[in-house]
Amino acid sequence: MDENDIAWTGAPGSFKYRAAAAVRDGDRLLVCAVDQVDGWFLPGGKVHFGEGSAAALARELREELTVECAVPAVPMLIAEGIRDGDGSPCQEVCFYYSVAWPQDVPPELVDGLEGHRFRWVRLAELAGVDFVPPEIVKILMAETPGVRHLVFDRRRP
Repeated sequence: MDENDIAWTGAPGSFKYRAAAAVRDGDRLLVCAVDQVDGWFLPGGKVHFGEGSAAALARELREELTVECAVPAVPMLIAEGIRDGDGSPCQEVCFYYSVAWPQDVPPELVDGLEGHRFRWVRLAELAGVDFVPPEIVKILMAETPGVRHLVFDRRRP
């Protein structure tokens, strides 16, 4: 964890402020995996102190993909998720942006980058992928215009 990240862990639980991209190339969506996370997720990362979510996402995409992606000013989805984590709640707020893959860059460029595994998934097949968080799959597939807000709680009762 970078000391500039808006994330912390303490006795009551943990919190992360993130930004992620629904990077599209036609009818395909770019998904990412790392060893520390079970499943595939949208590329992005933590927002730094003094940084807006769109700027953070542009930085993260530049670092992870080594390409410049245009991030719009308005997110498509703001999701608040809570889950169990080692006996205390883990809370995360993530701003999701719809981002087009740059037309002048071959989409295969993302294969095999160190520390991250990327793959393109057809939107129609997204429901069959081990995707996290699963709560946003229907929203990604719907491509409804305007900002959506989603709250989900996966803590055990």
